[in-house]
Amino acid sequence: MSIPTISRGSMLQEQVPEYFKFVCPPSSGGRNPDPQPPTVFLRRDLLSDFDLRLRDGGRVRMWIIEDPDDKVNGRTFPSAPIRVPLNALVNADVNCKGGTHTIHWHGIEPTPMNDGVGHTSFEVDGHFIYQFQPRHAGTYFYHCHKNTVLHFEMGLYGLLLVDPPKPDGSTVEGPPYPIGKPGFVAAFSPLTDHVVPYDVEAFWVPDSIDSRWHTLNHDAFMQKCDADDPINPSFFSRNGIFNDFRPDIFLLSGLPRRKSDGTPFGAADSPLVAPKLRVGQTLLARTTNADYLIQRFKIGLDAQVIAMDGHALGVPPFEKYSHPIDLPAGTPFTLTSAMRWDLIMRPTKTGVFPVTIEFLNQITGQLLYTARTSVTVTL
Repeated sequence: MSIPTISRGSMLQEQVPEYFKFVCPPSSGGRNPDPQPPTVFLRRDLLSDFDLRLRDGGRVRMWIIEDPDDKVNGRTFPSAPIRVPLNALVNADVNCKGGTHTIHWHGIEPTPMNDGVGHTSFEVDGHFIYQFQPRHAGTYFYHCHKNTVLHFEMGLYGLLLVDPPKPDGSTVEGPPYPIGKPGFVAAFSPLTDHVVPYDVEAFWVPDSIDSRWHTLNHDAFMQKCDADDPINPSFFSRNGIFNDFRPDIFLLSGLPRRKSDGTPFGAADSPLVAPKLRVGQTLLARTTNADYLIQRFKIGLDAQVIAMDGHALGVPPFEKYSHPIDLPAGTPFTLTSAMRWDLIMRPTKTGVFPVTIEFLNQITGQLLYTARTSVTVTL
């Protein structure tokens, strides 16, 4: 049976540019057109230069989204996590350098004016206050959506975490909950209003770098914009390299390894990538594919997938369409670009349990690198 189609009818020639008007996104700045009193106010600056230091002393030029109010950690890659309570009304004061930018709040789905996708709204020229209100607790991320393929690769992204409220009587700090410390996460649990506690938190955010791209400038290979002739095919780039991704550096949550360096990631690198906990405690591992490659995970502990892409599985109003997924130890699972899974682990025995992340070519499936870390469980 063929799928029925509905013709859109004829289009007047003068209407054609209207349907392509965001080939050349307008630029804008200033205050939000519909400001509401925020419950969370934060600032972010982009683009800020950052040198990623390799273990052999080499450096890679990066761009980051900087938190100008963080005087302790300074500039970091990935960009500083944003962590807010569920239903908070967030104002994000964004300042841009080096040209126009946006911030896209990936998965939050605010209004187009606040969504940060330049081709459906505008690109920020200098300064803008974004506004959004997250309606689902979970793992998201934020990133620049200007010349997106390059700017994301250059490092203009960070985690965006939305925390559910804690049960009455809990003495845990938050929400928002301290990074890496005890907290609560949205998950199927009817008796506790669909939140469950965890004791330790891990971030597994794999990424890779093609060093050639990191010599390019802000607007490299972008289409020429002519508002009077927006769909002229001669304006589209034919000499770029964004269809030719050849990574030579591989990362786990911002920690780099050259392709020839198979050294495991340990607790000395970061407890967020090699967590430690005790028997009887609960580990929450947040995974995010921040890469253009396919990533195949394998965890040496029994786990349960409690959420995908910012939505808790089996929780109303979507309980008819999903449920938590049990993942026996050693069972591989695959994430493609921008996918996010939240996993809960409750180990019952001591040991050092391996975690491997294989980086696979997005076209051929060829194994390019294997990142290794671990979960350590003590009494």
